[in-house]
Amino acid sequence: MPRSLEVHISSLVIQHSPDRTDAVRAAAAAVAGLEWCAAENGKAVVTLVTASAAEVVDRIAQLNAVPGVHGTTMVYHHYEPADAIDAA
Repeated sequence: MPRSLEVHISSLVIQHSPDRTDAVRAAAAAVAGLEWCAAENGKAVVTLVTASAAEVVDRIAQLNAVPGVHGTTMVYHHYEPADAIDAA
């Protein structure tokens, strides 16, 4: 029986230079599976949907490489088999 695909749902806080919010938001728009939720005073809250934990780590590294980003912190992470989500 093949292993079921997973769905990983994470929320992240991106700490960045307040004067770079627009540039960070534009760069974040290019990150697969990311949705920008809110930003204020150099902190942005985003959600991320990926197929693996490794992809979460890769997306965090991608965000951390954006000029003006000081760091990205995972606040929440949940995963389960994709077929369990499809059945719900």
